[in-house]
Amino acid sequence: MLSEKEITMKAILGQYHYAPHRRNWGVWVWTSVTETGASGTFVKDFQSKEEAREYVWKMNGWGCPKTKLS
Repeated sequence: MLSEKEITMKAILGQYHYAPHRRNWGVWVWTSVTETGASGTFVKDFQSKEEAREYVWKMNGWGCPKTKLS
């Protein structure tokens, strides 16, 4: 289940994000963002949420996450 923070995040064109995908965690990059919605292109799957998160942080230029997920 998605947290409130993940649900309310705004899509930014060209930014990467992760979410549950089948039995794994998927990463997408936003390719179209409008006031009424957004769509993205699938990049790849990861075995864990932590791996997907680290990949997204690196691709977005944020460095490495300072805390572990709970």
